[in-house]
Amino acid sequence: MQKNSLQFMGMLVLLVITTIFNYAFFNTLGITGVTLLNLLVVVVAAYFCDFAIATLTAFLAFLSINYFFTEPRYTFEIAHLQSWVSLICFLIVSVVIATLVKQLQFQTFEAQLASQRAQFARTLAEKIALAADIDALLIETCQLLQSEFHKPFGVVLCNHAMNTETHYRFVKLADVPEPDPRLLKWVWENGKAISPYTEYWAKSAQWLLPFSRTANHEPILIVGDIGNDEPIETFNAIKSCVDQISQAYQRLNSSEKAKHAELIAQEEAIQSALLASISHDMRTPLTSILGAATTLLRTDLDHTQSKYLIALIASQARYLATATENILSLVRIESSAGKQIVMDWQSPEEMIGIALQQFQEQDASLEIEVHIRSPEALIKGNIHLLTQALCNLIDNAKHAHIGTEPIMIDVVKIDHFIHLTIQDRGAGFVELPDLAQIKKFGTTKSRGFGLGLAIVQAIATLHNAQFTIQHREGGGTCATLSFPTQILELPHAG
Repeated sequence: MQKNSLQFMGMLVLLVITTIFNYAFFNTLGITGVTLLNLLVVVVAAYFCDFAIATLTAFLAFLSINYFFTEPRYTFEIAHLQSWVSLICFLIVSVVIATLVKQLQFQTFEAQLASQRAQFARTLAEKIALAADIDALLIETCQLLQSEFHKPFGVVLCNHAMNTETHYRFVKLADVPEPDPRLLKWVWENGKAISPYTEYWAKSAQWLLPFSRTANHEPILIVGDIGNDEPIETFNAIKSCVDQISQAYQRLNSSEKAKHAELIAQEEAIQSALLASISHDMRTPLTSILGAATTLLRTDLDHTQSKYLIALIASQARYLATATENILSLVRIESSAGKQIVMDWQSPEEMIGIALQQFQEQDASLEIEVHIRSPEALIKGNIHLLTQALCNLIDNAKHAHIGTEPIMIDVVKIDHFIHLTIQDRGAGFVELPDLAQIKKFGTTKSRGFGLGLAIVQAIATLHNAQFTIQHREGGGTCATLSFPTQILELPHAG
């Protein structure tokens, strides 16, 4: 009402100014000029004001021309038929122009609105198509809806439902009040929207639009800052957007469930293969030990035969001890995931020395050649875990190695990584393993179920290092641990 009053007062002032101008220059303008200037006032009123104000302005201009400029002047009487025709034509033309201007404005507004809606629809479709996960989908679409409809938006996701209580998560971008849990429960149980246009909880200060039309616990879109005069077109437009977002949500939800099921199936398959391999590889040395021990019970063995069988039992027992230690180590490492481990600066040369000492005690004939090309390089890590990883790699190389050429250990710093490489001249892998899912590997050797490499991968992960296995030129395998370089912080002098 106040807006209409201001518009009317503005047009009245403009009409008064125009009348004064026409009166002052009437002898120059004539009745034709006066009529055209008043028609221009009507056009201005039609463009800037409501249709009713424009029509009223046209009628007042009609009276102004009649009173001040039509003979007899200063009266509302009209002496000539020609004057009647001119005034009535002016009034008709004024109303027609006002109508046409309003229609043009409406059509222009509709065209702009259609263009905005088309742009919004394209952007929404792009957001939906490019969304990589459910949270990104909900956040980005809420941002888009908020910018389009100038209202705060949020989404309620149900975590799980029990007999007496429903737990949910509220994702919001702006200051959207958390909805009443009773309303959420009602929407989930009935699959119906809450708004004045659905006749359900019409007095609610928020709109609640479910992603599904049936009773379930799918997300609910929350629209805040709802006024009493919100048009139904806005509600229908938002509801249409919810339908599109719901389809994308269903797609992503199904995709995530499928990926989760696939990961579970892969993990179960890996565990089954691991258990089968462990069972097979541990049964073989146990059978050898049992056979050798049974043979030793015979009294007709000479010293050489007895010594051979005892050495066999010792060798197989060491293998079982190593395998058991690897299994326990892998369990300990996996159980410590997410926990803080003791880290300090370690010298690769010292680590290699500790590992070589262990192997020299077991087998003095083992030939290993070490090249420390970056003696100043230090690795931030746990000395026990790093030494164990190095021992496992050397042990793998030892069992795979053939020929007289020594096993090569190389340490070099390149760019921002310290590379520790163990190279052998064995037959290598039939197919390079997938280190992302390293659990069990098949080599050309009959023994070995890859737990050593699994431990190396786990230790590398704990140290943010990269573990790679490649074919060595000329035959054999090249296993590399690449540790990122870090800045050594020296203590400040007191």
